[in-house]
Amino acid sequence: MNNIYNQFEIFLATVIILMPIMKKYSQFITIDIIRRKINQYTNWNILMIIMNSAIYNFFSIDNHLISRFIAINSFQIMSLFHLFLLYDRAILFCLMDDANPILLKHKIFSAISKTNLVRFEYFVVNIIVHILPVYYYKDYLVLKDDINLFQYLIMFKFMWVLNIFGDFNITSIYVPTFEGCNVKLINLVFIIDYISYKLINYFL
Repeated sequence: MNNIYNQFEIFLATVIILMPIMKKYSQFITIDIIRRKINQYTNWNILMIIMNSAIYNFFSIDNHLISRFIAINSFQIMSLFHLFLLYDRAILFCLMDDANPILLKHKIFSAISKTNLVRFEYFVVNIIVHILPVYYYKDYLVLKDDINLFQYLIMFKFMWVLNIFGDFNITSIYVPTFEGCNVKLINLVFIIDYISYKLINYFL
């Protein structure tokens, strides 16, 4: 158990160490939307999935604590995304006028409006980065915790906020035009994460 726990902490520490490095070098990316996407929390979760897969395939290490952490984190990301989408779809699509869909480059899609293409691409990306990680790690959602992972989930989020932003202005890489209170948004995320974590463990 100690070895599994140590591997888990080393894994999290490695990802956290990469955060300020990524933040530093992402400043050299001239395309604004790519620079913002790289630092978004969902993409850090994707990075953890890739790292965990590499650890398993190259070192044959199947650490259930790492997988359960990713499973719960993925579930919370999916829940938060769709809750915000239900609350106000405009939050997601407010930058749509400035977006250039990849499909627009192909003549076969030229008859389709730019707005519909962007919406379709958002739909596909939503499945890939929000839904599939939960499906892939679904078996780890029903495992009982060897330790209380909630404190690690919250710590990881706050380390992301600290290293990527240095303050609570998290909407600067999501919706730069958002004028609401970021502190209240952080508190809301904390509450939703706490409730979702308790519900997951309650139904085990």
